[in-house]
Amino acid sequence: MESCMGMALPSLRGLSLDRLSSFLQVADAGGLARAAPGEPVRQSQLSRQLKELETALEQSLFVRTGRGMELTPAGAALARVVRELGQGLTDVAAAERGPVRVSLGAGDSVLQWLVLPRLGELGTALADVELEVGALGSDGVVNALLEHRVDLGLLRGSEAAGELQRIKLGQVTYALFSAAGKGKLPLAVPSTERGLVRALGKLERAALHCETFPQVAQAVRSGCFTGVLPTFARAQLPAAEFRMTSHPALDSAATPLLLAWRARTLELRPQVKVLRRALEVVVKRALK
Repeated sequence: MESCMGMALPSLRGLSLDRLSSFLQVADAGGLARAAPGEPVRQSQLSRQLKELETALEQSLFVRTGRGMELTPAGAALARVVRELGQGLTDVAAAERGPVRVSLGAGDSVLQWLVLPRLGELGTALADVELEVGALGSDGVVNALLEHRVDLGLLRGSEAAGELQRIKLGQVTYALFSAAGKGKLPLAVPSTERGLVRALGKLERAALHCETFPQVAQAVRSGCFTGVLPTFARAQLPAAEFRMTSHPALDSAATPLLLAWRARTLELRPQVKVLRRALEVVVKRALK
């Protein structure tokens, strides 16, 4: 028997989509001045809307810090709810007029070398989707998933948060790359890759510190450096021109690559569920 009772929406004076949108604007910017730089009238309006929201919800949403404004636990919870609501409304509006936007967060090298070259293999999973990709570190991917800023994420296993659902796609291993025919070259390393710090300490002293793996790859292409890179970079540095050498010190740095998502996202957004399945197949194949 079908229930005739539905969930009642809260009727709170001061709660509106405009105020919720302003709340997210300030939350993402980290303060009123940053949300509306050089616009004192708009800043005053945002401040008033935030006070009205806090009055309606009977909760403090922000705390002021020396650097701006930070979300309270209640504010962080509201931000997640509002982002999910906003995405749902966007999907409803897009249902009749075009593709649904789905966002994927991953490291720059994973996007450049594993995902983007294989978009054609995703086939019909992209038929009704406007895909948005963003380069984020693994901890950034976790935060973006938890805060409803991305729908799917590719990240190292050591960074996965417990409340996210995830599946292992394969193992990311590392090696030394250098131009073929060259002798011993100075070492280029990705300084921001925390998982490699201890392993790199067993190698010679680095002469070049780069922010990302693609930057290390560019240094290798110059012919002046040996670079530490994931072995899936082989497709970018063909064997005819560059040699790939394993090193025992890098074996301990191997880490699982995970595909992660929020369960609620897949329940509400069938396009994300289809793309998740397609990415699982394509990236697993690429890592074999």
